[in-house]
Amino acid sequence: STNVEILNLLYILQGYTERYSTLDAVDINRCTMMANFYKLGATTSYIFHDDNTFTKLENSSLPLGIEEEILQTQITLRNNDLILLTSDGIFENLVDTNKLETFIESIKDLPPQKIVYEILNYAINNKVKTKDDMSVIALKIKSA
Repeated sequence: STNVEILNLLYILQGYTERYSTLDAVDINRCTMMANFYKLGATTSYIFHDDNTFTKLENSSLPLGIEEEILQTQITLRNNDLILLTSDGIFENLVDTNKLETFIESIKDLPPQKIVYEILNYAINNKVKTKDDMSVIALKIKSA
């Protein structure tokens, strides 16, 4: 919470107008397999599981510098979980998010670098609502 307060203060004190900024972070304890997700104005994050289910971490808070309340969610991770943190140019910008979720299920066993490439390639080559920046972070969880 102290880090978020500092980031908010720095954002407010900057001497120029900046577009909205978001915060999307995860802190993973590999010994307990617990993950704390921190979201401030960030787009939905996903955790894809081995049993072909997934968990969506949705955020309704405002961007950094406007809102001071941070959404914190604690989740128990499982072996081989795939965590995806993306910019809004991916999940919120595609016309058919369900197709992307199905596509990710089919590639979730690939190495993280390949998953990122495949998701970006999919997003670039499918119908989007508007041109937007796209970034993806993929984390594969292995038991401690």
